[in-house]
Amino acid sequence: MSEIRSKVIWIIGGSGGIGSNLSKRMLDAGWKVIISARNQEDLDLVSRGNLIESLIVDATNAEQVQEKAKEINERYGSIDAVVNSVGSIFLRPLHATSHEQFMETINQNLVTSFNVIRATAKIMMRGKGGRIVLFSSAAASLGMPNHAAISAAKAGVEGLARAAASDYAKRGIQVNVISPGLVDTPLSSHLLASDQSRKISEDMHPVGNIGNPDDIASVAEWLVTSAPDWMTGDVIPVDGGLTNLK
Repeated sequence: MSEIRSKVIWIIGGSGGIGSNLSKRMLDAGWKVIISARNQEDLDLVSRGNLIESLIVDATNAEQVQEKAKEINERYGSIDAVVNSVGSIFLRPLHATSHEQFMETINQNLVTSFNVIRATAKIMMRGKGGRIVLFSSAAASLGMPNHAAISAAKAGVEGLARAAASDYAKRGIQVNVISPGLVDTPLSSHLLASDQSRKISEDMHPVGNIGNPDDIASVAEWLVTSAPDWMTGDVIPVDGGLTNLK
């Protein structure tokens, strides 16, 4: 009797607040979980011994992403889902943003998403399809002061996802995007450092609080495991009403 193969998910940015929560959820759901980030010590904090495999990768480096995707596929026979939770938060008026700062924001958010799709879609097309989940931000659709670089980068992610969803719609690959508001993660800690700044951030969201990482991870898990195949090219706001409510 042949052994039933666990489905395989690769979470890039797996040591971050959202990625680490998602990795635990997917492990509990019975998936083979591989997480990647640039720092091995951060990955070790998430890996639960050997239950979650970790691979160092710089997602801005297309060659590294291709190599790791190939390695995972050769080892496990497929990549059934990939989630790119790599990102950055850079807030500064446009006139005070250097070209280098702008391009770094584009690289961390948009280029990483391009690299991840390009490396994994090829593998999914040779198999039985798969699920790709990317992350945008409420800033992609709202005009917000100090958000020029991140708004441009995240709007690019949404456009990239829609185009990719169209490319692969008949190949069994669903590409969707989660668009969070402000979430309480290490990445956003500098925005929540004081009681005053936290209160301002909470009041900005109609529900009166900021998100927690598992709010977002739970939606990512649903997109990977339970969302209908008919759902692709969608951007899902998970932002405490920030985008759609006054």
